[in-house]
Amino acid sequence: MKGIRKKKTLGREPSGGNRGITGIVNALEDSERELIDRARAGEATAFQRLAEQHAARLWRCALALGKDRHWAEDLAQETLVEAWRSLARFDGTCRFSTWLYGILRHRFLKGRRQQNAARLSAPGALGQVPSAAYTPDRSAEASEDSQRVREAVGSLPEEHRLVVELRFFAGATLDEIAAAVDCPLGTVKSRLHYALEKLRQINLAVNLFGSDRESRESKP
Repeated sequence: MKGIRKKKTLGREPSGGNRGITGIVNALEDSERELIDRARAGEATAFQRLAEQHAARLWRCALALGKDRHWAEDLAQETLVEAWRSLARFDGTCRFSTWLYGILRHRFLKGRRQQNAARLSAPGALGQVPSAAYTPDRSAEASEDSQRVREAVGSLPEEHRLVVELRFFAGATLDEIAAAVDCPLGTVKSRLHYALEKLRQINLAVNLFGSDRESRESKP
């Protein structure tokens, strides 16, 4: 009987309603805030955990910006190093990830200026920097449909292509994209809306979107 009562207790919903995904998200946010506070206090291991949480998305964003896998790795690492050194300046007025994307953009522009200067002083010296379209993962390479999507996205004007790649290939939020490309949120939405309409015209909406959520978010 005791065992039965215990099972019923474990299976009973907590009082106060179903917390669902909201409770999970809030718990994750609380955890990140705690890690940030500990890192600001000088705890390196706390910042290491923050870095592990954001490194993959930073790399994908850097790849969308720079089109070079090795440079993307360097950019992501430089972004995290700079974030650690300047963590005292993070005031919490924006999401931590949005702040990181702003740093990433700064590092990207700095690196691009250095590349341009080197290209002018030594023509052809930067041949290792590719101009090809975004390189898909191996699984995407094996899919003709996925390749078709990437080719279509690559045919968009650069400012529109970039927001699509950051949103769907890098997984960035609209706020993070605004920080990465240094433009207002409304402009990001307008560019995304324009890009999605262009892709829909060539019947690619089904390959990118499982619902109308992105369409609603992208409307200016």
